[in-house]
Amino acid sequence: MISRISTQAGFARFRGVSTLRHGAFTLRAVPDAAVSTVHLAIATPKRSGSAVARNRVRRQVRAAMRERAHRLPSGWYLVSLQGTAVDIDWGQLGISIDALVDQVGVRLGSARQAASSHVSGTSR
Repeated sequence: MISRISTQAGFARFRGVSTLRHGAFTLRAVPDAAVSTVHLAIATPKRSGSAVARNRVRRQVRAAMRERAHRLPSGWYLVSLQGTAVDIDWGQLGISIDALVDQVGVRLGSARQAASSHVSGTSR
């Protein structure tokens, strides 16, 4: 299940968070074990196209993230679109979202591994 982020406090979580990139999409992820679901925000700049095109790509990104939510840890996610994202087809959008979700998994896995090695190194 995915819920939306709609408050300024929700967006404040993404300040200073490193950005993952693939194709015309960027993703900022803030894992949070205190929440029980994936919270998603999608940023589409006006310069990227008409309102109809921006809304269509937002719906597509939301659907793609919903399909992949089981692969993400609970937390806060911000997907930003670059100018060419409104012209992307469904297949390429899926490839980009898959790559971003995989990057989150790799980043969290390496962070967990570093934390566990740090903890095991200090307990000796």
